[in-house]
Amino acid sequence: MLPPILAAVGIFLLTSNMPREYESKTIVFTNPSSNQGATDGGVVRMDFYTSNNLFDNLTLLVKSRQTVEEASLRLMAQHLSLSGPEESIISRGPYSELKSHFSERMWEDLAVPGDEKETYANVKNHYLSFEDSPIEYLLREHDHYAISKIIERLYVSRKSSSDMMEIAYRTNDPGICYHTLRLVTDAFTSRYSDMKEMENINSITYFQNQLVIAQNKLRAAEENLKSFMTQNRILNYYEQGKYLDIAKLEHEQDEERSKRLLSGTEANLNEIENMFENFEKRQVIIQRIGTLQDRIVSKNMEIQGLAAQNAGSPRIDMLEEEIENLKNQIDEASSELFQNSNTQNGLQRETILEEWLRLKILFEEQKQALDVMQNRKLYLSEKIEEFAPLGAELKKLEREVSVNEEQYLSILHGLNMAYLKKYDLEMSSSQRLIDEPFFPKTPLPSKRALLTLGGGMATGFIMFSLVLLTFFLDNTIKSGPNAEKMTGLKVAGAWLDENRIENTVDQHKLAQKEIIQFHNNLNKYLPKTGKKIILFYSLKPAEGKTYLIKKLVQDLEKQNREVMYWGMKEDTGKMPCASMAYPDLTSIQGNFEQYWSNKISQTEEEFILWELPNISEAPLNYSLINQANALVMVLDAERKWNQADLHLLNNLKEMVEVPHLIWLNKMKSDELEDIIGEIPKKRSFIRSKVKKLLS
Repeated sequence: MLPPILAAVGIFLLTSNMPREYESKTIVFTNPSSNQGATDGGVVRMDFYTSNNLFDNLTLLVKSRQTVEEASLRLMAQHLSLSGPEESIISRGPYSELKSHFSERMWEDLAVPGDEKETYANVKNHYLSFEDSPIEYLLREHDHYAISKIIERLYVSRKSSSDMMEIAYRTNDPGICYHTLRLVTDAFTSRYSDMKEMENINSITYFQNQLVIAQNKLRAAEENLKSFMTQNRILNYYEQGKYLDIAKLEHEQDEERSKRLLSGTEANLNEIENMFENFEKRQVIIQRIGTLQDRIVSKNMEIQGLAAQNAGSPRIDMLEEEIENLKNQIDEASSELFQNSNTQNGLQRETILEEWLRLKILFEEQKQALDVMQNRKLYLSEKIEEFAPLGAELKKLEREVSVNEEQYLSILHGLNMAYLKKYDLEMSSSQRLIDEPFFPKTPLPSKRALLTLGGGMATGFIMFSLVLLTFFLDNTIKSGPNAEKMTGLKVAGAWLDENRIENTVDQHKLAQKEIIQFHNNLNKYLPKTGKKIILFYSLKPAEGKTYLIKKLVQDLEKQNREVMYWGMKEDTGKMPCASMAYPDLTSIQGNFEQYWSNKISQTEEEFILWELPNISEAPLNYSLINQANALVMVLDAERKWNQADLHLLNNLKEMVEVPHLIWLNKMKSDELEDIIGEIPKKRSFIRSKVKKLLS
C-alpha cells in the first residue's frame, strides 16, 4: 500500500504549479458525403469506407504542415503588428517572451503596426529568405508557434456519422488559443476550396480535350457509315432486305403456280395431240375414196358407152357388179373416215384442232414465262447473296457510331456538370462554419486530481501485478498441498514461523495445536507397544530439525513419556531429555548397525528420536534407516524447491521401506490455517463474524 500512496503524494506536489489550459472549438460543415461528382455526372454513392476515407483526408488536411505553418505565420504577424499586449489576442507574458526573440531593428523591419496583411507579407518573405532566422526557430521550438506543438494540441473529430467536423485547440493563453484555431480553420477552408477548384479546372480541361477526341471519332465513324451505304446503294438495309425476302418468297410462289399451270397445259396438249395420231390415215382414206369414186365414174362412163353402142349385157353386168363392189368399198372407207373424223367423245376434229392450237399457244407462253421466272429467281438469289454480308459490316459501323455518340454525349454531360460545379464553387464554398471559434474565458478543469488518482492507481496496479507475478513465479514450497505435490510425500504436521507471529496470536495454544496434530498423524505409523524409533532428516542444513525435535520432546515429557534423543554432539545439550551423540560420522556407514542395535537394546526409553546429520555431509545407511518406525523429513516452507532436491529425494525414496512423512517448518499464518485450521488469536466481534461468513 505504501508505494501508491507515495506516488500519489509525489504527483500532487509536483503538479502544484501546473499551468491551466484553455480550449476553443469550432464545427465545420464539410459536405463530403453529399458532394456532387463532376466525373460521374451525379451524386457520389457513399459507403462506410468511402465516407471514412474522405474524413481522414480532411483530418490530414487540417493537420498538414502547410496549413499549420500558414496559420502560425499569420498568428505571429498578428502579434507583431500589435503595439502592446492585448488580453483578447495575447497576454503580457507571452508577448514579452515573443519580443525577446527579435532585435529591435528586426521587429521594426517586420512589424507594420495595425496592418496584419503587410506584417504577414514581411514575415513570410523573411522566413523564406533566411534559413536560420528567429522565425524559423519559433516555428520549430516555440510553445505557441511551433508547427509540431500546434499539431499536437489540435484535435479533429467527426461528429457522429454526420458531415460535421469538430476542430478543437488547447493552449495556456486564451487569446492565442482562440486566434490560433480561427487561423487554422481559415487556412484549412481556403486550401480545401483551392484544391476543389483546381480539381474542377482539371476536370473541365480533361473533358474539353476528351470532347474534341470523341467528336473527331464520331465524325469519322459517321463518314465511314455514309461511304459504306453510298457505295453499296443502301437506303434502308432492313427495309431492302425485307423487300428481297418478300420478293423471293412471292417469286417462289408464282414459280410454283406457273409450274403447276404449265404441267396442266402440257398434259391437256399431250392428250389432244394423241387424238391427232390418225390424221394421215384419214388423208389416205380420203384419197382412196377419191380413187374409188374415179373408178366408179370410169365404169359408169364405160357402161354408158356400151349402152350407146348397144353392146352386150355381160360386159355391162360385169361393170355394174364392179361398180357395186366399188360403192361397197366407198361405204366401208366412208365409215372408216367417219370414225377417224370424230373422237370417242363425239367431238369434231375441227373443234379439237382449234383447242389444240389454243393450248399450244398457251403452253409456249407459260414456258416462256417460266424461263423469265427462272432468270428472275437467279437475279434475286444473286442480289440476296450480295446484300446479306453487308448487314454485319453495316451493324458494326452503326455500333461504332452509337458507341462514339454515347461517349461523346457522356463527355459532353460531364463537361456540363463540371461547368455547373465550377459555378457552384464560385457562388458558395462547400465548407461552412456552423459554430464559430469562441474565446475561452475559463480554463479547462485541472487534471491535478486525475493525475494524482491515476498515478496512485497505476502504482498500486503495478505493485499488485508484481505481487501476483511474484506469487505465480514463486517456486518456494509455501503450503502443504504444494509440498505434497512437489515431493510426493504426505504432510504430517506444520509449524508457524515464530519470527513472524502477530502479537494477537496465542502462541501457547498454537504450539500445542501444532504438536498435537503432528503427534496424531505420526501415531498412525508407530507400534502400540515397544520402542518407537522416529528418524528425522532434512535435505539442506538449517531447516529446523533440532528445533522441532525439541518441541516434540517437550510435548512427550509433558505426557510423562520416556524419550531418548540421538544426534550431533553440539545438539544433545539442547534437549530436555536423555541424549546420545554420534561417536563418529564416518562410522555410520561401517559397523554402526551393531553399535546402534546394542545402544537400542540397552536403553529403556519408549521414544527414540534420531536426528540424522546433514545428508550432504555424511553418507546414508539405508539398512539402518529402514530399522526406524517412521522417517520424517523436516522441510523449510520458505525455501525454494529445485531439481537437485527432487533428484536426491527420489533416490532416497527408492531405498526407504518405512513410512515417509513431511514436517513443514517456518509456515506463514494463512498457509498454516489450511493444515491445522483456525489460528487461535484475539479477534474483535466484527472480525469474528466476517471470518465466519467468509469461511
